[in-house]
Amino acid sequence: MAQVGVDELEHRLNALIEYLTPYSTFINCHMVNYLTDDHWKEYVPSPLRAELPTADHVQRAIETLFSNKSPDFQKFPALAQFLKASECQRLSSSTDLLTSVEQLDQILNAQMQTELSIKEFMSAKKCHEVELTAALVNKLVKSLVAGSNCYIVDAGDGKGYLSSRLGLQYGLSVLGIDANESNTKNALSRDSKLQRAWNGLTERAEILNQGKTPPRRGKKSPTKEAHTTAPIKKYKTTSMYITTKLNLCDLLKKHFEDDQEVVDPCICLTGLHTCGNLAATCLQVFHAQNNCRVLCNVGCCYHLLNERYSEQEFFGNKALMSKSTDYGFPLSHYLQQRQFKLGRNARMLAAQSIERTLSAKELPNISLYYRALLELLVCRHAPDLKNSLQVGKVKKCDDFVEYVQKCSKKLNEPWLAEIKEDELKALLQQHESDQHYLSLFYLLRMSFAPVVESLILLDRLLFLKELGYEHSYLIDLFDAVISPRHYAIVAFKENLI
Repeated sequence: MAQVGVDELEHRLNALIEYLTPYSTFINCHMVNYLTDDHWKEYVPSPLRAELPTADHVQRAIETLFSNKSPDFQKFPALAQFLKASECQRLSSSTDLLTSVEQLDQILNAQMQTELSIKEFMSAKKCHEVELTAALVNKLVKSLVAGSNCYIVDAGDGKGYLSSRLGLQYGLSVLGIDANESNTKNALSRDSKLQRAWNGLTERAEILNQGKTPPRRGKKSPTKEAHTTAPIKKYKTTSMYITTKLNLCDLLKKHFEDDQEVVDPCICLTGLHTCGNLAATCLQVFHAQNNCRVLCNVGCCYHLLNERYSEQEFFGNKALMSKSTDYGFPLSHYLQQRQFKLGRNARMLAAQSIERTLSAKELPNISLYYRALLELLVCRHAPDLKNSLQVGKVKKCDDFVEYVQKCSKKLNEPWLAEIKEDELKALLQQHESDQHYLSLFYLLRMSFAPVVESLILLDRLLFLKELGYEHSYLIDLFDAVISPRHYAIVAFKENLI
């Protein structure tokens, strides 16, 4: 398999930027302003608008998008062209830039193994993610450093899903680090419960692996004696904010002080859905600390990235984001030279999943339409509040009238409570067809999501390549419908292979 080089990545980033630039205001628009700023006319290309003159046409176009079979776009050629252009820009269409798990096995000269599917205390989605990530981390460690002197640092440990699996199933020594102290306490509590149940869970997985049906829980297997050996505790936790200045070696020595190997440890830095800037920080830590030899990171929450060239942005978790002293995008010198920026709305969009939405045939929640109608009322009755009224989530409403009533109580805005029901019903009737158009607009905008995500991920890969890490890869690790953030960045330092 050919290595992806710096020139190739720069060329691909150029193509992405060239494609996205004409749509920069489209991908950064806010759905709140869909009606007030006439987004349909402003952002949807005129050939596409021309073939969707009525709400009936829009509804048929949505049904075509949601078709189980290969969609037939004969009646909507402009829509087909628009979606095809977007699809061609996605990482999933650039297989030359991706490395499969099987290709990575060849690079590592790793042996194929049958992994047990252990159903522990988590959702099916999390099970899917944890099983595949843990297996990949174990493979990296065992293939590259024989695992004997390697410690795993799990960045953004959360509830300890990945860390517990690495310690219990693979016998790896893991230090979980999370900025939230309550997460750390909960992770230890969960790990303790999991240890007690581990032998039973493993036995059931082995029976299922043989194609047999395990006994009901609480019943001993008639075909196999129960395990009596308790798993060795391999998992430690600590609560702190990770920066490039945090010395991982010192942390490991503190928490694994009884281990002789911890004097000069080899570190595998991993993280499953590291939030916002933490994903970028992990790449920077990998480069900054010599003992950090292996990297395996799956990022998420792109909207929480600290963007270098974007204007001042609003962040929901200001206390956490204020600790972020380094920029998370762009990382590569190439995009920094260009002073390239995306914008927060574009990064929020990148975290959405067009694959999952189309698979589930899922239209936006009606509250999105109600919020757009509410902004019309804002412009009519309180224009000074335009673009500044932050509504947030509103509990389930039966209709628009109830939505406005709940908003007036939540926001404590007297003018909103004074609006008559007749006016609300008239507004709803006036914009009846707009609900269909808003739904299709939402789907059209979402088609850019994997494109923006591709740009962010390729920037990270280029960052590693620029620094000379030849063995750095983008792995398509999870099922995109099950887990929308499904790409892992894997890297290891030269002398390990």
